[in-house]
Amino acid sequence: MNEIKSAAIIGAGALGLLYAEMMKTKLGSNCYFLTDGERYQHIKNGKFTINGKNEDFHVESRENLLTRGARKPDLILIAVKNHHLEDIVPLITSAVSEKTIILSVLNGISSENFLAQHFPQARIIPTVAVGMDAVKVDRKLDYTVSGKLLIGHSDTKKNNDGLAEISAFFESCGMVYETPDDIERSLWWKWMINIGVNQVSAVTGASYGVFHTDRNTQLLMESAMQETINVAKAAGVDLRDDDIENWYPILRSLGPDNKTSMLQDIEARRKTEVEAFSGRLIELAEEYSVDVPVNLTLFRIIKTKEFLYS
Repeated sequence: MNEIKSAAIIGAGALGLLYAEMMKTKLGSNCYFLTDGERYQHIKNGKFTINGKNEDFHVESRENLLTRGARKPDLILIAVKNHHLEDIVPLITSAVSEKTIILSVLNGISSENFLAQHFPQARIIPTVAVGMDAVKVDRKLDYTVSGKLLIGHSDTKKNNDGLAEISAFFESCGMVYETPDDIERSLWWKWMINIGVNQVSAVTGASYGVFHTDRNTQLLMESAMQETINVAKAAGVDLRDDDIENWYPILRSLGPDNKTSMLQDIEARRKTEVEAFSGRLIELAEEYSVDVPVNLTLFRIIKTKEFLYS
């Protein structure tokens, strides 16, 4: 089994910084942000603040990686928004090899298939990031819980060998992870959560603390989640009605003043991931003839908000 000795992180948002902080303890400067163009100029000094502590990260440009003929990273962690996935294909291409493990912590249920289609030579490990409450503003990241990563088995020996390598690496970094038996269920479960809490927070402006205490907000979230379960059942995915209730212990562990990523996007007047949430659910609902009126409404409200500040 090979040892992971280097990691390239694409995306210096909340999750990218969260995992860079953890991996840096093991890899030092061999854990770096990979970027290009204007984004490289913006973050090239690598200086950030995480929970009040100054952190310096190595930042590598795509151009430098190509011209120096540098060794390809053992691990690529992708932590961008869904609508930026197509844009970073050249970045991944510059760094990927047959030995590379790729982890995507993107929301939604589609990024692993996209990556497998574009990078069949790499080892794609299905990954779900859950239970964190990280909030990033400019170069400052704050969180009270870092959550855990769910990493899943694949139908190929190549990818499963990668699973053993990444498990050993996470343990060496002190990163909390699990390997569930049904990673597809885990991907849909996280998607269900995002469809509920992210979208309702974006529409209402509610922080996690509101979801802890206000029953009307909870019921709206639950309605959107139940529609996701209904579509999952039609698609043959093992989501269950009690998954909603089982989400509450995690929800209550999140900092009451912290906010979902979609609410942060709305407040910063950025494009949201609504197409990857209710947008994709609506497509599947039409395919399986399932009614999703709550998600149709949430989708239209969020798209209207985007239109108003675009």
